[in-house]
Amino acid sequence: MEWGYAGSTGPEHWASLSPEYSPCGEGAQQSPVDLTGYEHGPTPRLSLSYDGGVSGVALVRGSVIVEFAPGSSLTLGEQRFELLSAHAHAPAEHRVDGEAFAAELHVVHEDPSGDALVVAVLYRSGPPSPVLQAMLDGVVGAAPSPQLGAADFVPRSSAFYNYTGSKTTPPCQEPVAWVVMRDADTVSPEQVRALESYSGGPNNRPVQPLRGRKIVLVGG
Repeated sequence: MEWGYAGSTGPEHWASLSPEYSPCGEGAQQSPVDLTGYEHGPTPRLSLSYDGGVSGVALVRGSVIVEFAPGSSLTLGEQRFELLSAHAHAPAEHRVDGEAFAAELHVVHEDPSGDALVVAVLYRSGPPSPVLQAMLDGVVGAAPSPQLGAADFVPRSSAFYNYTGSKTTPPCQEPVAWVVMRDADTVSPEQVRALESYSGGPNNRPVQPLRGRKIVLVGG
């Protein structure tokens, strides 16, 4: 079933478009959320080993998707996840204490049992992002930018918000472990316009109810 971000196939209608999409309306742990009311905690430890390359860049439903070659991984606590792909949303999906951001990068991982973890990097308007530009260049060139590698997706800071949520696109599967980096990067207005030109406009799902979930700020 086709879904989108506006009109009769927009986020407020996702749950009714297909029985498979019912979690988008009935799920108790939906994402994104406004990251507020968080607790400070020393755990879990986050370790990234992004040593592999990029296998391709493509447009999927208007989103710029980077696919990673095998060989990169992330460990959260004792759980290890393989790095799979990355994509961007403009404007951002998560908020922090009510603040909205210009764009958001999602770096998707999966463990051997199929559980998902997404690392999110938020972007404020400012100087251009080299990583987002390399993604955009890869789409234009129909091949990965030679300057783009998995190591480019390592966040520049170590503090992060951790909570349990869902995928932010149908069928909105739960649960997904979220690691939202505390420190935002910057993206230029031109890059935001380029991202939205591919998606035909904003491609962000609105924030969802927190429903009592705990958010932990690690390293802050």
